Amino acid sequence: MLFAAPLLLFLLACVLYPMLVLLVRGVNLALNVFMLERLIVTLTQALLSSGIILLLALVFGSLLGRYTFRGKAWLEALLGVPFVVPILVAALGFLSLFGARGWIYKLEGTLWLVLLANIFYNLGLAIRLVINSLATQSLELEWVARLEGANAWQVWRFVTLPTALPSALIGAGLAFLYTFASFGIPLLLGGSGFATLEVEMYQSVQRLELENASGLALLQLLFTLSAAWLVTGFERRSSQAQEFDSFRPTATGWTRVGLWLVVGFLGLLTLMPLLAVALKSVLNADGFTLIHYQNLFETSSRIFSSNLGAALWNNLRFAVLALLVAVPLGVSYALGVWRSQNRILDTLSLLPLSVSSTVLGVAFIVAYPRLVASLPLLIAVYALSAYPLITRAMLSALRRIEPSLLEATSLDGANTWQQFRYIILPLTEHALRSGVALGFAVVIGEFAASLMLSRPEWATLTTMIYQRLSRPNQMGEASALAMILLGLSLAGFLLIGSRGKR
Repeated sequence: MLFAAPLLLFLLACVLYPMLVLLVRGVNLALNVFMLERLIVTLTQALLSSGIILLLALVFGSLLGRYTFRGKAWLEALLGVPFVVPILVAALGFLSLFGARGWIYKLEGTLWLVLLANIFYNLGLAIRLVINSLATQSLELEWVARLEGANAWQVWRFVTLPTALPSALIGAGLAFLYTFASFGIPLLLGGSGFATLEVEMYQSVQRLELENASGLALLQLLFTLSAAWLVTGFERRSSQAQEFDSFRPTATGWTRVGLWLVVGFLGLLTLMPLLAVALKSVLNADGFTLIHYQNLFETSSRIFSSNLGAALWNNLRFAVLALLVAVPLGVSYALGVWRSQNRILDTLSLLPLSVSSTVLGVAFIVAYPRLVASLPLLIAVYALSAYPLITRAMLSALRRIEPSLLEATSLDGANTWQQFRYIILPLTEHALRSGVALGFAVVIGEFAASLMLSRPEWATLTTMIYQRLSRPNQMGEASALAMILLGLSLAGFLLIGSRGKR
């Protein structure tokens, strides 16, 4: 419990107290027809997204996890790409492909485009969870089932599915959390007809209707906290230490064809939006051009243009400051949850994922009106978005450590610090690096907090992109900024994630 204390104090000041003030402010606001409509829209896109992701993760993950094939390691790396792609970059890609002047089909302002973007962001995580769970399954069960006369469908239904389903449910549950609290995707792709609770909260703040924003925030919290409780329950039951079976058969015949169709679909889903942004940044009506990039450096004579160098500096310093707060808090909290085995503490680690940056922005404006647009408040929101990734990555690695190993070192006289330094840290170093890298990518691409809590002189690449999207004929410059943002995110992710590898 002592390890969890620093983060609990941080949550008290930055989440629980603002939420309490928000509750007092919004509890008397009755649920009206308009709020109910926003709730239905939000639930519809979140449930449909998580349902589709659950089905695809079971089918695709079972196939990819059951067989080995050339390039499987590359595919698993590809599935992780959406984790480091800022929301505005992906949104620009889908607008280029399916927007008003889309290259493929006009879907802008429809539910289908929102669902497609949600699947882009969340399917890879669910599939990787299924693949990892199937790596613990011994093939002996399948061989016994086949000797007993079971066909391929029966083997999948009674042997593979029970192993894959818990992980797929966790992936779908996390997808529900992310999509229910999504801001950038419905704002940019959904249009006014598909404005979610998040979008309406932001618009209410813009209209200075803080009571209405408070009521919407409380309504959202009711659903996201319930979903977080269910997700942690599934995760705790399915994260026991298990022995991995690395042997997988090679796909042949029609199975091999189906496997490569799945690989092709996932490749297109992941890479096409990014390729579309890259092309949009170097194309105009006359063909290939670098004018969009050149215009980014010519800000002196342009109205409402932010300086690119200042935006890059703001992105980097905000990310570094946020990680300096998030890393020690996330690591100590993971140790506290692991040692206490307390489900309430475990659920609290997902609290910032359940409380979106938009809700936190509303809560901070209500609870700390004199600190709005201050650097500590902005960094606190960034840190809150990064630490859960560090905590969950650490927890996953900690739960795979055999208790007998620590018991043996304790009998040999090792104290708590020595166990952490020589046993726990080496065994969790890779997971910690991955969590920090993901946290960096999330902070670099943060959009809602930058939009609601920053000053004009604190413009980041995300706010510069949004400024250009709100003006006509600025898609090319927005795409050029998006490519710079994507490059910064990937560079930081690779630098942090690969450091220390042998």
